[in-house]
Amino acid sequence: MNPTPENSPGAGSYEAAGVSIERGEKAVDLMRAAVEATHGPAVLGGPGGFAGLYALSGYREPVLASTIDGVGTKVMVAKEMGSYGSLGTDIANHCMNDVLATGARPLLFLDYVATGRLDPEAVAEVVRGAAEACREAGVALVGGETAEMPGLYAVGDLDVVGACIGACERPEVVTGESVRAGDAVLGLASSGLHTNGYTLARKVADDAGISYADTPEGFDRSVGEVYLEPHRAYVREVQALRAAVEVRGMAHVTGGGLPGNLPRALGGLGARLETGSWEEPAVFAMIRALGNVPEDEMRRVFNLGVGFCVVVGRDEADTALVVLREAGCAAWRIGTVVEREGVEFA
Repeated sequence: MNPTPENSPGAGSYEAAGVSIERGEKAVDLMRAAVEATHGPAVLGGPGGFAGLYALSGYREPVLASTIDGVGTKVMVAKEMGSYGSLGTDIANHCMNDVLATGARPLLFLDYVATGRLDPEAVAEVVRGAAEACREAGVALVGGETAEMPGLYAVGDLDVVGACIGACERPEVVTGESVRAGDAVLGLASSGLHTNGYTLARKVADDAGISYADTPEGFDRSVGEVYLEPHRAYVREVQALRAAVEVRGMAHVTGGGLPGNLPRALGGLGARLETGSWEEPAVFAMIRALGNVPEDEMRRVFNLGVGFCVVVGRDEADTALVVLREAGCAAWRIGTVVEREGVEFA
């Protein structure tokens, strides 16, 4: 038996088993500055604690809102493209939007990245993307976990999860209970696929023999770049809107599409949506055509260009649209609340 070389891990070491403490420490060093840039005076202590500390103050009847989610198989597109930063942006914005839909303001975020063999640069790229999204929204990235788990994940595999906590006063909670028949449903533009439907989107491209490096006719970027377009955040737009009009219901359009998510904002009522009243990004037409995907399936898998919905009184719809557009988000009146449950497309 050959002797173990000096300074190399022995057979009984953690690194020989597949986990490197040094790679983890390097990843932390690479992401530290980006994480700390999201901290304001409410964040107590620095990175490295057992839990992130956030001083919650200024509330009379505080209600906390919390959510956790993952980016799903979008990581497989990122892996093939060798580009991971958008995954951090995706999960941060996805979670912030979920909190936002309750009426709460997102305050803090935590990330979790698991892999078979830790690539410090790739993990740091994910976290820096999350940190930038948090910084833009005024949210503190207060902690996270990087897990190296050989045997559970293959080398090159990556899983990205995030959690977000927000707060508001009890009267500010939006449940949909104040929604009334005749109210206007407004749609806020998505940036593309966001973080849902990637198993189908990837299969369609694969079955059609399309590489992520290909640039289809009518596109100015490759399929991979279009698929990796980051999930959009709506924090600043919705905050501006709520300062101007009464918002009675909100829905983040994720898995399940408009039919699966909009009813959650309607307090037991339904909605009649006008097909063609909003702009649909070209990526959905490509998927629909290449995969011969039925329209009902497209609607329940993808957002089809509407990433977030708000419900306002019919008399305030025009004002609301002006506010949203001035805040930098394309928005449209896409439908009307009706008495019968469910979502119908006209």
